[in-house]
Amino acid sequence: MLFQRSLAARRALLRAGTATAALMAAFWMLPANAAEEAAEESTSAIEIPELVISAPAKEDGPSETVKVGDVTGPSARDAGELLSRMPGVTAGRMGGHGSDISIRGMSEDRIAVISDGAYVFGACPNRMDPPTSSMMPMSGDSITVRRGYQSVLDGPPAPAGTVSLERADPADFAEGLSGNVESGIESNGVQRYVSAQARAVERGSYIRGFMTGRRADNYEDGSGREVRSAFKQYGGGGEVGLRYGADSLLSLSMERNVVEDAFFAGAGMDAPWTATDTYRLAVEHNFEEAGAFKGFEASVYGSFVDHVMDNYSLRTPGAMTMRTDATSDTRGTRLAGVFEFGDVDVTVGGDYRRNDRDATSYSSMMAAIPPTTISNYTWPGMEIEDAGLFVEANAPLTAKTDLTAGIRTDFVSVKATKADLLPGGMGAVSARTLYNTFYGVTQTDQDETNVSGLVRVTHDFGGFSGWAGASRAVRTADATERGIARAPAMGNGGWVGNPGLDPEKHHQLDTGIETVRSVWKASTSVWYDNVQDFISRDIARGQSGVLVNDGVSSIFRNVDAELAGFDVAGQWAFAPSWHVGADLAYTYGENTTDNRPLYQISPFSGSVELVYDVTEWSAGTRMRWAGKQTRADTSTATGSGLDVRETPGYAVVDLFGTWQLASAVELRGGVANLLDTTYASHLSRGNGFDPAVVQVNEPGRSAYVQVNLAF
Repeated sequence: MLFQRSLAARRALLRAGTATAALMAAFWMLPANAAEEAAEESTSAIEIPELVISAPAKEDGPSETVKVGDVTGPSARDAGELLSRMPGVTAGRMGGHGSDISIRGMSEDRIAVISDGAYVFGACPNRMDPPTSSMMPMSGDSITVRRGYQSVLDGPPAPAGTVSLERADPADFAEGLSGNVESGIESNGVQRYVSAQARAVERGSYIRGFMTGRRADNYEDGSGREVRSAFKQYGGGGEVGLRYGADSLLSLSMERNVVEDAFFAGAGMDAPWTATDTYRLAVEHNFEEAGAFKGFEASVYGSFVDHVMDNYSLRTPGAMTMRTDATSDTRGTRLAGVFEFGDVDVTVGGDYRRNDRDATSYSSMMAAIPPTTISNYTWPGMEIEDAGLFVEANAPLTAKTDLTAGIRTDFVSVKATKADLLPGGMGAVSARTLYNTFYGVTQTDQDETNVSGLVRVTHDFGGFSGWAGASRAVRTADATERGIARAPAMGNGGWVGNPGLDPEKHHQLDTGIETVRSVWKASTSVWYDNVQDFISRDIARGQSGVLVNDGVSSIFRNVDAELAGFDVAGQWAFAPSWHVGADLAYTYGENTTDNRPLYQISPFSGSVELVYDVTEWSAGTRMRWAGKQTRADTSTATGSGLDVRETPGYAVVDLFGTWQLASAVELRGGVANLLDTTYASHLSRGNGFDPAVVQVNEPGRSAYVQVNLAF
């Protein structure tokens, strides 16, 4: 296939390097028979029969690809929950569905989410439906996480990284009909699901379909308290592919995903309806008698999200009823050609992406159902277009050293088409009036030219490989940061975007090493990100560029920031059929303009597991843990208040196992949170529905069983 400064920050990096070196040294001190050198001829995947690799199917520095079916534990409620089980990825929740992921201390639109080649953006201003929530994990075959800015080919820059749900090439399967059906149930919340895939392959061409359905009731936390978390989700899709010529491919895919009656303990509303439709037409063409021009890739896609949230369909309303109807429509195209000049591969091309987000909020003081008075044009017709040009080259510097370098320019155009519309009710103001009141800005149409680039070197040292990279990633403000318009009302603060925001400039450095030996493997990386014009959500206190000083309204402004961190992972097959593995990650974030911690930064965390694995069955135990997060931005008087608290640390024990009943039948099961621990992720929202609970807690003890039938 064609495409596959501050002193505190420096101290954090020093601590990162010390911990990394200590753990790597521990691995190097394993018994002598574990120190056999890997073959020097390969710097990619090395097949070691003695080593059981239980999670990543492929690793390449800060990239990781995991087969969906290889992730142990209860069936994930959505892709966000699934991703949070991968090292270095954390998630916060406000209910049972819609886990919002974070990578390297960054979240939301700083992470690119791609579903089978199509970009997806959620339609809820409050992020009830982050992009990963529209992915149906069991409808895909693998998920790839690229941490940090690693390629200019991935579209408009996402400095935290890229998450991509991918489907296997049917040509890799035997000719004829094949597929699988999977079903399972989980005790806590009575989550039950069924999914199916089927494919027919003939001479490399194919047709396939998939479907999934899932339903869950409210679960209980470790203290036996019920957490509003119920939801229903169902959907499916299909794809046809025509193989021709020199393994070229023309494909068309369609997918629909629906979430109904989603309860949220951490929000003032629930979501009775969210629907996502995705379409993609793509061609990968290889020239049969290629010269320097080897081939090209072209695609066009669309993802369309409709979302409804209210405070009366799924709960008893108070004196006021509220509803928001929102849409997020994304359209894009991409054209890239691959050239080969001796040993140098060059990809040249362009992409275009347009995201339109619109949200209208309604309310009624008389508790009328449904409310009909427009209270705000919450997203006032936000249109963000990005046209990018890119070139990326891969070249060998020596027999064991490779260089990757790339540059891209993004031409950004932004409009707020409903900025002058007046909502209903007394004292109503337009979005443009709000922008002028809060920032003295009236111009909503903006244009930017943003230049990003990277250079990366990898080297095979003969027993391990290493990499070092430097990058600049420029991210434009998203629809919420730039344009959300919710006016203050009845003593409550507003929530107002800033059309005058400058784009973020991320300057990242990262380095790391990894090794695979006969019975063990280990990897570690250290990274640093200096951010100019970091877009920070804050409380209006008359800061520079902010004209309001009410101490309650949410605003957005540019600050400078630093982030740094490290991650370490290792696995040791210490005896036949036995292995032990561990991983840990740490992130440091500082708002250097205000000299306070960045909000929503996960604490020091990781996991350790012990597994026994033979041909017919396997069993294991895992402990997931996190330290207390003491660097939190909790104050609404001096900070943003976006961290609910200094979240306590925790340790949770899981049991899991598999049993191959027959060649085509596999049974899985286990117990998650065996000790019924009560805990919450630091990133989770405050529990506004249960005054006895501070945050939305994770599920307590839960037994589960799953069966997979292949054909």
